[in-house]
Amino acid sequence: MTKTKNKSYPYMIAGFLCILIYYLPYFILGQDSAFRITDFLDDEIIQYLYNGKYMFAPSGTIVEEWLSGVPLATIQAPTFTLILFFKFLPFFEAVMVSCIFGTVFAFLGMFLLCDKVLKGEKKYVTLMTSVLFCILPYYPPYGLSSVGIPLVIWACIRMYEVSSEHKDLKFGKLLVKCLPYILVCIFYALSSSLIWAGYFVVGFMVVAAIILLFKKKKAGNFLLIASALMTITYCFVFRETLISVLFGTFTSHRSDPDKIYSASDFLQSFIDMFKYGQYHAPSLHTYIMAFSLLMIVIGLIFYKKFTPAVKKQVILAASIWGSLLFIALFHAFYVSEAGLTVRKYLGPLESFQLNRIYWLNPTLWYLELALATVILFAVADLVLSWLCKIINSQKEKIGAKLQNLLLRIFCIGFVIGFGLFFTNYIIHHINSVEYYSNLQRLWGNTNGHWTYHEFYDHELFDEIEAYIGKDQSEYRIGCVGFVPAIAQANGFYTVDAYSTNYPLEYKRQFRTVIEKELDKSANLTAYYDHWGSRCYLFSAELDTKFQTGKDENIVLENFEINTAALKDLGCDYIFSAVKIGNAEEINLTLLDVFTTDSSKIEIYVYEL
Repeated sequence: MTKTKNKSYPYMIAGFLCILIYYLPYFILGQDSAFRITDFLDDEIIQYLYNGKYMFAPSGTIVEEWLSGVPLATIQAPTFTLILFFKFLPFFEAVMVSCIFGTVFAFLGMFLLCDKVLKGEKKYVTLMTSVLFCILPYYPPYGLSSVGIPLVIWACIRMYEVSSEHKDLKFGKLLVKCLPYILVCIFYALSSSLIWAGYFVVGFMVVAAIILLFKKKKAGNFLLIASALMTITYCFVFRETLISVLFGTFTSHRSDPDKIYSASDFLQSFIDMFKYGQYHAPSLHTYIMAFSLLMIVIGLIFYKKFTPAVKKQVILAASIWGSLLFIALFHAFYVSEAGLTVRKYLGPLESFQLNRIYWLNPTLWYLELALATVILFAVADLVLSWLCKIINSQKEKIGAKLQNLLLRIFCIGFVIGFGLFFTNYIIHHINSVEYYSNLQRLWGNTNGHWTYHEFYDHELFDEIEAYIGKDQSEYRIGCVGFVPAIAQANGFYTVDAYSTNYPLEYKRQFRTVIEKELDKSANLTAYYDHWGSRCYLFSAELDTKFQTGKDENIVLENFEINTAALKDLGCDYIFSAVKIGNAEEINLTLLDVFTTDSSKIEIYVYEL
């Protein structure tokens, strides 16, 4: 075991060097780097900021900065570990560290898992798979929810191995040996979301523990202990949310009786999930899907020719493929008409998204890639041995030099072919919008994607704060033409926000403000009434265009919000990224217009 671990170190170091190279554009560009905006810069990142601020606040605290003052449970961040970054680091550094954090543990977890599954062999395959896995364009605010799953699976396998290797040890001593792996599971619970992935990870662990206990395997005890401690950890981290659900401290907008769950076409949902996955748990597996299926088929054809180890890998690859099919089928059913009909009988659990087992997809697809690659090499070994036999049988006719040439041509062709596949997949990975934008910026070009600096524009909002001249806690603002997260990141208290859990009462109050604008657009009406997590000052003229640049020169000609109702919510100013042409008609007074040479937006400050 020690020998295998020592052999792993150079490959792990190579992997961490790849991560360093991958992040070089971010280190060079700094605040001029582009990051994912949707569900990161425009949402979750602000909840981390507030969670850091209110980390030690008592239960029932009202967060005044958010939607005119809401319960602490409404700003529940997905993971605890990332809160620490925003508590103790400057804002931009916390954003960077939250990205790197997931990447590092994604690599580490997948490396350990692949190395375990491949029995320590072909470490270059483990390295390749782990690097590709860790640079997936995942969502940093969800921490290890998706990318940390390999680490948990590895920890569970190690608990099984340790308990099997030391059958004669007493429970206490065995617990000590399994403790590091139990701590890994607790670390995952601290660094992942109960709502996104935690509940099914714990659920699968409990099922695995029960199966092992039925088989009288000691590992079942330690999996139960780990899952119990993970559950306790989740309950502590998400205590505010659980208190609000169990004791009804407020009614969430998610419980809106007007909310409509739209059914999806079963076949199309199945195809989309199986072929592309889900955008919150990106896997970029389209190439893997075809490659792995081909390898499974070929592996089954030559099954009898393989060694016992390769045979197990072929069966495991086929099993994982079957599991991915099941996940896609279950998801398609869950969102179909039939699934929605069944869910109506679940009561409060109707909105509970059991189909989120698709968060397993990245882990399963990249395990599939590692196994398929190993099968490919096994097939290549067979072909090479057959080729050698054919050449040897004809050695009198073709000569030694030609023999060596043919073998070299085969080997070089195989290496080039595999290298092209790997290179193509690397390019496919780094071609995400944000990363490609950063590469372009290194060469002095842009592709229109907003950078951190352009998005939050701290200098511009500092200027506006100085102009108003009051402490930010003494007034509230509403945002038009740009997302409220920008103002929130700059310390302003807002009446609007992107929140997946806020009081239903506030949603209805806010609707009176934007009612006339909703009436103009069926799309906005459905967007707000049937979902409502974006509680924004909508404009029918902008529709769902949430971010407007100053070069667009947009003027709202007929913006009909209820400013009296907005005033009742405590709003004193409107910050607008577009000019409101009928401002005087709705009792808005333009105070000034703010922008800088480096700003992508200009802000019209109106007073109510």
